[in-house]
Amino acid sequence: MPGELIRCQHCGQTNRVPAAAAGKPHCGKCHQPLPWIADADDTSFGDIADAATIPVIVDLWAPWCGPCRTVSPALEQLARDLAGQLKLVGGQVVARQTGAAPLAALRAWVDNALATAGH
Repeated sequence: MPGELIRCQHCGQTNRVPAAAAGKPHCGKCHQPLPWIADADDTSFGDIADAATIPVIVDLWAPWCGPCRTVSPALEQLARDLAGQLKLVGGQVVARQTGAAPLAALRAWVDNALATAGH
């Protein structure tokens, strides 16, 4: 099954992380949690989001949108910082954040949403 190649932040091992899978991705070498960032389109979104067993962040963006290009790297950093705790794609809405926000504000929002969701 195709997937994105993710380098483990702990040991440097390159791992293939599928967009949709049961459980959470872990490094094949050191077994630490890996960030889970998956792209989806209209046909794959349901499978990728519904398969997640952890909370999911949805980043809806457009290539022409300046704020979208600003916030996407911050969300990807959150996914790396919170590896094993969330997936960056889509799922049941627990909380919403509209507009671009800096990493610190996004982190506070995600921490609050995770606490509310009981994870």
